[in-house]
Amino acid sequence: MLGFLSDAARATDTLCSLPPVTYAAAKIAYPDSAFALDQLESMGIATWYSDRDVNGNATQTATDLVASCPESSRLSVVVCGLPNKDCDAGYSNGNGTVKTGADYEEFITNLTTLVGNRKVLYVLEPDAVGLIANKGCAVEYGYQSNLSMAISLLSDNPNAEIYLDVGFWTLERSDTADIVAQIVKELAQAGRIKGIALNTSNYRSTTQIAELCANFQTAVGSTDIHCVVDTSRNFQEFANASSTEWCNVRKAGIGAPPTNITDMGNIDYLVYVKPPGDSDGTCVDQTADAMRGTLATK
Repeated sequence: MLGFLSDAARATDTLCSLPPVTYAAAKIAYPDSAFALDQLESMGIATWYSDRDVNGNATQTATDLVASCPESSRLSVVVCGLPNKDCDAGYSNGNGTVKTGADYEEFITNLTTLVGNRKVLYVLEPDAVGLIANKGCAVEYGYQSNLSMAISLLSDNPNAEIYLDVGFWTLERSDTADIVAQIVKELAQAGRIKGIALNTSNYRSTTQIAELCANFQTAVGSTDIHCVVDTSRNFQEFANASSTEWCNVRKAGIGAPPTNITDMGNIDYLVYVKPPGDSDGTCVDQTADAMRGTLATK
């Protein structure tokens, strides 16, 4: 039996997080934007529990998150510590402390110990499932076995809602959607998966993502598995829909705030996975839709 969580009536869930680590410096560098950043900090931007130094010490981050969020809230966490993460593009795999499967198990166990049985929303390992579907470096580096281990440990908390990050583009065609669905089915055997996270760091409209979520439900053969949508950059609904640009798209805008009141039957939450304003990287050699930026922080 697959470990999907069935749907149920949902009361309003207040997502709680820490201010993004990049915002303090941004307020100093861009004082005219400080007020806007203050407002964004109050909206529950997901906290990155990461093994990269740029995101702060992981243990301290989790400790501070649990201490600062009221018991009634739901912690909002992006788990990003997979060994050899982002193995294809390599933008996010530098300066990580997790090098091996044993390191990763310790990294996840540390998180589960600190969170305990608190209500929590996990977005698990951005880009990992898409890279597994490509059957390249992710297979070489054992992504699927490490994800299975993480799901098993995170599922020990009965109040955890776990969403596997999946690249939205894999659901635009039935053949690739079927591949991703099979991967998710296999991973679901390790624990309790509530659904998948779509549009992470991207620009597609929430309506379009809901349609792709429906494609995934068809491929997986279950309407019990739902989706969450990263709305941190999709206000403009990707004005140039013909473009494939992903890097600091100049016409992007901040989308609807995080909430679990979505008015869409297959969308459980709108979330800010990517902190609004954070750079994708220097974005050199990109299309005219991209803006030059600083090094990636996520």
